[in-house]
Amino acid sequence: MRTALTTLIIILTSFLWGKAQTYTLEDKWVDCGNNVQLLDPYYSPGVTFTWSGSSKGGKAHGQGIATKYKGGKFESKYEGSYRNGIREGKGTFTHMDGSVKTGTFVNGQLTGTGTLRDDNGNSYEGEFINYRMHGNGTLRWGNGSLFVGYMVNDAPYTGKFTSYTGEVTYIQKGQQVERITEIKSGYSPKIGQQVREYFDEKWNRCDPKQASYYRLITYSAPNKPKGVVKDYFISGELQSEQYPIFIDYDDEGKTFLEGTQTLYHKNGKVSEKTYYYNNLPNGPVTYYYPDGNIKSEAFFVMGIPNGDMIQYYPDGKYATVAKYEKGQLHNNKYLQLTEDQMVFLVYNEDFERNREAWEFQGQPGIVQVNDAESISMQANPERTVSGGIYTGFAPMSDNIISVLTNQRNPGQGIVTLLFGFKDWDNLCAFSIAGDQYSFTYKKNGVVVQNDDWKKSSAIKPDVNKLMVVNNGDKITMYVNDEPLIQTGRIYYDGSLCGLSLYNGTATPIVIDAAQLAVQEVVDPRNIAQEYLPEDKSASDGWKGNGSGFFLNPNGYIATNFHVVDGTTALQANFTRNGETVSYPASVVVTDPQNDLAIIKIDDKSFNGNGPIPYGLLTRTKDTGSEVFAMGYPMADVMGSEVKFTDGKISSKSGIGGDVRVYQISVPIQPGNSGGPLFDMGGNVVGITSSGLNRDYFKSENVNYAIKASYLKNLIEACPEEINLEENVESPASSSSLTDRIKQYEGFVVLILTK
Repeated sequence: MRTALTTLIIILTSFLWGKAQTYTLEDKWVDCGNNVQLLDPYYSPGVTFTWSGSSKGGKAHGQGIATKYKGGKFESKYEGSYRNGIREGKGTFTHMDGSVKTGTFVNGQLTGTGTLRDDNGNSYEGEFINYRMHGNGTLRWGNGSLFVGYMVNDAPYTGKFTSYTGEVTYIQKGQQVERITEIKSGYSPKIGQQVREYFDEKWNRCDPKQASYYRLITYSAPNKPKGVVKDYFISGELQSEQYPIFIDYDDEGKTFLEGTQTLYHKNGKVSEKTYYYNNLPNGPVTYYYPDGNIKSEAFFVMGIPNGDMIQYYPDGKYATVAKYEKGQLHNNKYLQLTEDQMVFLVYNEDFERNREAWEFQGQPGIVQVNDAESISMQANPERTVSGGIYTGFAPMSDNIISVLTNQRNPGQGIVTLLFGFKDWDNLCAFSIAGDQYSFTYKKNGVVVQNDDWKKSSAIKPDVNKLMVVNNGDKITMYVNDEPLIQTGRIYYDGSLCGLSLYNGTATPIVIDAAQLAVQEVVDPRNIAQEYLPEDKSASDGWKGNGSGFFLNPNGYIATNFHVVDGTTALQANFTRNGETVSYPASVVVTDPQNDLAIIKIDDKSFNGNGPIPYGLLTRTKDTGSEVFAMGYPMADVMGSEVKFTDGKISSKSGIGGDVRVYQISVPIQPGNSGGPLFDMGGNVVGITSSGLNRDYFKSENVNYAIKASYLKNLIEACPEEINLEENVESPASSSSLTDRIKQYEGFVVLILTK
C-alpha cells in the first residue's frame, strides 16, 4: 500500500487519454443504432456509437469499426476485433487529439504490448495497462530524446534517459540518480490461493520479524490480484482496502489502481478515501484526522485538480484554501490562514510555468529552470545575472517575501533579493555576501538608502533563507529567521520580485534558488467570494450570520438589531452534547435605537440546553475590568465553531461620550455582533456590537459593546417573563476560564439570516 503522499503524485504528459465524468470506470452497453450493442468501459452521459462490421446475437462481433461521439462530437475510433460486444484481440485506437494506439485488447482494455504515436512525433513501444503506458518500454520524443525503462502512468519511472544532445541520465522511482540500484527479490506467490505478504514501514517486502504491515491477497495470475486487497497494521488493525489490477512484487510505486481506495487509522476510522480511474485520482480525495474530522479535501479529474482544495486545522478551521480550474491555480494564488485565522493571500512562484520569464543565456551568464519550485543562476566573471516575476501585491499591504538560496561556490558572489522592483532605477535590494549583509533603496535613479555592509553569524556559506516582512510602518529583513535590518516603510513603485547574482571572481559561480513566495495579509471579507468555498454553516441560501445568547431555557435569544433587520428568515445553531443543532427562529421584540433585539426559537419540540449558567449584570463595570467575548466571527471564513477573545474595558463610554456602550479592547469581527460580553464573575455585562473603522481612523482594537442595562429594558418588553438576574453566586465564577467557556458554549448561538 503506497503512502498518502505517493498516491497523490500527479503526472501530466502529452499522452493523457480522455476525461472522465464518473469517479471510477463505468461499463455500459450502448446501442449503435442498427440493432447492435457494444460495451463501452469508459462510458459517460452523452456518449453514442456507430458500428460498421459484423454482429452476433445483437452484439458487435468480429472485425469492424466503432466510432465514439460525445455530445455529437467525434471522440475516438476503434478499428479491430470484437467478441460478443467487447473489444478482444488486435486493434487500433485513433483519438480526437490525433494520437494512435495499437495493440492487444483484453476484456475491452488495451493491455499488454502495443505502440503509440502522436502528431508531435512522439512514439512509444512497450507495455500498456488499461490504455496507459505502464510497464517496460521505449519512449521517443519528437526532438530525438529517448527513454528506455519502466513507465508508470505514461511517464518515465525507472530507466535510462538520453537527451537530444546525447547527455545520459538515470531515473529511479521518478528521481534522478547516478546509477540504478533496483533489485529483484525473486518473489513468486502461489496463484489462486490467499497468501500473506509482509512489508516494512517504507512498504518494502520483508520477513515477518521486520514487518510493520501485512497484506492478505489472492492472485488470479502473476502480478494480477483478484478482488479486494486488504492491508493490515502488524498489530492486526485494517490499514487499507483497494482494488489494484496490477501489483509489482518489489515496488509498490508500480501498482496500478482502479476503483475506490480507503485507508484507515489504527483506531479504525478512515484516514483517506480516493477514487481511481486508470490509476489517477478522479473525483473527491479526502483525508481525515484520527478523530474523524476532515484534514483536507480536493477534487480531481483524471489526476488534474479541479475545484476547491482545502486543508483544515484539527479544530475544523481553514488552514489553506486553493481554487483550481482544470489544473490551473486561480490567479496563481491561494489562501493561507493561521490558527487564529489571520488570512494571507499566497503567491508561490511556479518557475516551470513561467519558464519564459526566467530562462536566460548571454554574456552575463545563465538562468535555468530546474522544476516548478527551483532555478539555477550562473554569473560569469565580473557580471550580474538576474530574473524576476510580477506578483501583484498592493504597494502598502502587509506581506512577507521569502526565498531559499544555495550557493554552490560557498561565500562567493553577492546574492540579492529584489522587491518592490519597477526597473533598475526604482527598487529595493536585500543582499548577502559571505557573512555580510546590506540593504539598498533606489528611487528614480537616486540612492535613497544604502546601508553599510555588516557581519552576521546567521548567514551560512551555502544555504540561506532570505525574508522581507512588510508590516505596518516598518520593513524587517531576515536571514535564516534572524532579523538583521529594520527600516521605515517604503511605498514601492513596482510589484516585481526577483533575484540577482553578482560575480566578482575570475571564474563562473552558481546559486540555486527555490520557494520564492509572497504572502500578503488580506481582509477575508474582500476576497471571500473569490476564494472561499460556500459557507458550510450558511448553506441552503443563508446570506449572513451574527451571534446571540440564550436568555432562558424556553428559547429566547438576545442579539443586535442590525443582525435581524430586514431579514426574511432566521435559524439558530448551537451545540448540544458536542453536536450542532439547528432551529428556526423569529423576531419577538426590537430596540433599533440601542441596536438590540430578542428572537425566539419557533420549534415546539425545543426543550433548551438546561439552566442558564450566567447572569445579567446591569451595574456599570469599571474601566480596566477584565472581560471576554464569545461568538461566531466571519463564520464563512473561520468556521461555525464558537470563538473566544478576551481583553479589558477601555472606557465606560463610546464615541462622543456615548454612555450606552463600553469601549473594549476585546478583538471582535463581523459576525461577533450580538454575542455576549462576560465578566469574570459569571455575568453578561454587554452585547458586542461594533468596531471603529480601522482603515479610516488608523486604529487598532477599538471595539464597542452595548451595556447590559439596555438589554434589561428590552427583556421587560417580552411577552414572557424572563428572570436573568446578576449571578453573583454563579458556579462559573469559581471555575477556571477554560471550564467556564465549556459551560457557556452551548448557550452562545450562531444566527443565520436571509
